[in-house]
Amino acid sequence: MVVNLIELFLVFLKIGMFMFGGGYASLSILHKEIVEYRGWLNEKEFVDIVGIAESTPGPIAINCATYIGYKLLGIVGSLTATIAVVMPAFIVILMVAVVIRPYLETETVRIILRGINSAIVGLIFIALVIISRNVIFMGSSIQIIPLAICLLVIVLIMFFKIHPIEAVLISIGLSLAFHYIFKL
Repeated sequence: MVVNLIELFLVFLKIGMFMFGGGYASLSILHKEIVEYRGWLNEKEFVDIVGIAESTPGPIAINCATYIGYKLLGIVGSLTATIAVVMPAFIVILMVAVVIRPYLETETVRIILRGINSAIVGLIFIALVIISRNVIFMGSSIQIIPLAICLLVIVLIMFFKIHPIEAVLISIGLSLAFHYIFKL
């Protein structure tokens, strides 16, 4: 697989242009472009990168771009992918601040935002499917421990209102315990 800087830049620029909704919504776009269309990563590598990107500070999509760029073309690739994925948002924010601001409260803009927000829900759901089929569902079998940890995190955050970082730390502890103590 040969990747050049221009191709890397254009792919991540395209991803950045359609990253409405931020991190998790962008995962389905990232997956489609990086895994399905170009084969730059396989499914496992993609899920691993998402895990790393989620557990490091910063927006997940930018962290993914940085890591994928590095994996493909080293430090220059990392910088290229990161700049490309951020550039569209930067330009849009400048446009909103300068040009569109007077029109933000119009009915047309509200309708457009409703459409964008609806699409974001779908994109986040696709990201959920992509990640869960590689973590919870392995082939035709369900992985009980990852499923149990996933459900526990949902309960802890939704009902006990613990911070997501605490839920991640608990998940890490449980995963280590199940593996090393219980040999599961």
